[in-house]
Amino acid sequence: MLMTDEMLLSEIDAFLSRTGIKPTRFGMEALGDGGLVKGLREGRSLTLRSAEQVLAFMSEYQSTRPTKEGKAA
Repeated sequence: MLMTDEMLLSEIDAFLSRTGIKPTRFGMEALGDGGLVKGLREGRSLTLRSAEQVLAFMSEYQSTRPTKEGKAA
């Protein structure tokens, strides 16, 4: 099943909540775009390649860093 824009934004919002990362920093680290999250919230769509990069960033980040609660994700 393909991920919709809304599903991707929901995943990103959950990630931001778990990690405490600010949306601008997330966009910069994931795609080099500080306005990424703001744009998605305003209806922007990503290419499949960009969405895959965002998902890969979140997966890699969670496996190597603790959450804001101090536990490994």
